[in-house]
Amino acid sequence: MKRLIRLLLGLWVTVVAAQAPTDTIVLHQGDFRVTWSHSAKYPVRVVWKLTPDMLDCPAPLKRCDCFKSDPKLPGESALKNDYAGSGYDRGHNFNAADGACQTKEVNERCWYFTNMTPQTPDLNQRTWKELEEQCRKWVREGDELLIKCGSFGCVKKIGANKVWVPKYCWKIIYHKNGVVDAFLMPNTRDVDEHDFFYYHTDITVIRQKTGLKGL
Repeated sequence: MKRLIRLLLGLWVTVVAAQAPTDTIVLHQGDFRVTWSHSAKYPVRVVWKLTPDMLDCPAPLKRCDCFKSDPKLPGESALKNDYAGSGYDRGHNFNAADGACQTKEVNERCWYFTNMTPQTPDLNQRTWKELEEQCRKWVREGDELLIKCGSFGCVKKIGANKVWVPKYCWKIIYHKNGVVDAFLMPNTRDVDEHDFFYYHTDITVIRQKTGLKGL
């Protein structure tokens, strides 16, 4: 009986630990909305609509690589030194290319650290990027998307501010025809051994694992 209780307790702790942090604040950034965790120091959820007019304009902005703290949380999001030398990328949630038709001042909001998640280069520069590019491809082909993405879990902490490195990053894509695509990707060095569609899953899996409502 004691062994069974220990086993059940262990399973319960695992499930609770996997869920997204709940100490959050919502930040409205113009094109996108961030639900930021004070403890994890990464977004547990970022939401935006991706439409054709956001991608096609005469003079799209170039990447500024202007990472900076968020004026709404200046001390808490001053995380440049935490990422430096950590081996993890400053991974965009709302990505810069989706806001390239905005003004420079609005576009710079996506470079705030409140929009960043520590991602392995293998995830950020390959598998996650492939999915971002696919979303833009869908929109350029006539679709309009409601996109929700985020992270959960903690495999380690980096820097003096102890920024959590998430175990998983997820993205849910609502197409205008009612189809929903959901992806759950491990934040690992070997994630790019498969293309992004390998990580396609059911939306209920992400709901259960994150504990987030309104997905």
